[in-house]
Amino acid sequence: MGQMIKNKLSSISVKLFFWFWLIAITSISVTRFISLQLAENSVILPPLPNELSQLHRATEKLKRMQGKDVNNYIKNSSSHNNRIVILKNLKTNRVLSSANLRLKVLTDYIRKNNFTSVTSVQFHNARLTGPIKIYIGSQQYQVYIARKSSKRHVGGMLMQLPTWAKILTPITISLLFCWLLARTLSSPISRMKQTAASIGNGELSARVGKDAHRSDELGSLAKSINQMATKLEISLSAHQRLLGDVSHELRSPMTRLQIALALAHKAKSSPGDLEKHLNRCELEVSRLDNMIADVLVLSRLENTLHQSNFSSIDLTQLIELVSQDAQYLANEKSITIKTTNLQECIFDGDSQLLASAFSNVLNNAVKYSPQNSNVNIKMSLSDKHITITIIDNGHGVPESALPEMFKPFYRVADARDRGTGGTGLGLAIAKQAIVTHHGNILATNCPDGGLAVTITLPIKRR
Repeated sequence: MGQMIKNKLSSISVKLFFWFWLIAITSISVTRFISLQLAENSVILPPLPNELSQLHRATEKLKRMQGKDVNNYIKNSSSHNNRIVILKNLKTNRVLSSANLRLKVLTDYIRKNNFTSVTSVQFHNARLTGPIKIYIGSQQYQVYIARKSSKRHVGGMLMQLPTWAKILTPITISLLFCWLLARTLSSPISRMKQTAASIGNGELSARVGKDAHRSDELGSLAKSINQMATKLEISLSAHQRLLGDVSHELRSPMTRLQIALALAHKAKSSPGDLEKHLNRCELEVSRLDNMIADVLVLSRLENTLHQSNFSSIDLTQLIELVSQDAQYLANEKSITIKTTNLQECIFDGDSQLLASAFSNVLNNAVKYSPQNSNVNIKMSLSDKHITITIIDNGHGVPESALPEMFKPFYRVADARDRGTGGTGLGLAIAKQAIVTHHGNILATNCPDGGLAVTITLPIKRR
């Protein structure tokens, strides 16, 4: 569950959703804030306790003065803790304040507005608190106190901006977020594009780097590009290796064919020798034909783009048919092919490929088993796999040769093809056919002698 939630949250669609949501909320919030700042240059706030205390002290002092030196008190009030006392005559609407107060916006605001209760108003560079009504002489006044802002806040800074700057601010913020979003998406795509271009130019070793470790869709795309490059590299290497092996293997039969033809030309006067050399030519041509056919089959199987014809087949019946065909070859050496524990099994696969794989392994077992012996075929089933083991009674192979047996043109002995007529491609074809079915093939020496080839396939029972 935790991994599933992590995968969902790391999805690029979720990231896009949160990015656009953040951009939308930020843009709306900033636009709303700026629009309020454009509508008015002040913000009404509740008064702070120390402001109320200072306002009451100033009011009590003015009451005690009863008009004496009020103007001097107002003008000199700015020297007391950066506090300024302001009086508004309610009859004449005249505002008295310190001569050093260069905040015309405050005096204009007081003239235009009347308050019924004490409040605070925040301006870009000052804070106004009041009023309290008092009588000085026969005149009624409103008492305010103002304090210059010691700290510049965002609202105050925005208040001082010109109109064009206030409009440009949300545009710039949204542009920055969108650029970050575009950069986040475009950078890995650009890197993958460069890697794909390198692969297209023949540099099959090129791989996508850190982006392949991402857990979102871009990471999956990067992994797919790396997998594609790996398969292309393996496929090309296999074809190059096969081409080199074929070139090498064709030399021997071609050389023997040329020698046989030369001897046939010299033996024109001797019908017996001529027939013998022509038969040799026919044998070498047959070997070349078989080799070329096997090379074509192996090349087709190694091609990762090859499409197999998969269908439901009776695997037990297929093994019995292959065993019957191999028995004809085994009869020449008085070898008996025995099947053990065959069970009904329906398998999804390519019948021709599987028949080719079983036939190649079984024919090999017959070729290298001594006369008057047995070749055993055993089957075992589990919930997920089917295992077919083909065991001969030959001499086995060196342990060092076991991993190499399924490579094209590999032979345990150099003269092995001369004695059997093989091309050295049978087991390689068998391996590719089994790999195409997502299975595994393995050769081991038996304790009592002989070679056991084990084929394991994923099973589908019905």
